[in-house]
Amino acid sequence: MCWYKMRKLSPNRWNWSEEDNKWVFIELCKNGEYFYQYSIDPPKEFVDLSYQIKILNEKLIITTDPQESVKLFKKMMKISKRMQNMRKES
Repeated sequence: MCWYKMRKLSPNRWNWSEEDNKWVFIELCKNGEYFYQYSIDPPKEFVDLSYQIKILNEKLIITTDPQESVKLFKKMMKISKRMQNMRKES
């Protein structure tokens, strides 16, 4: 795998590879080499978190209370950060 791709994709978490059009988990092996695991389907955690964001977004659209809007938005951002740092399922 080329150096450019390694800079683009982060090790030890799930990444979406535009080049391969697949999900990839890059694992650093003890010998210093990288092991790549590919999946066409998104990780289960990603699907679950996406659904949670969808539900929160629907509530956000409906709510008229500014404090509730802020609360819902903060929850969405917290879930988004979790999605960005997804680890491999055990």
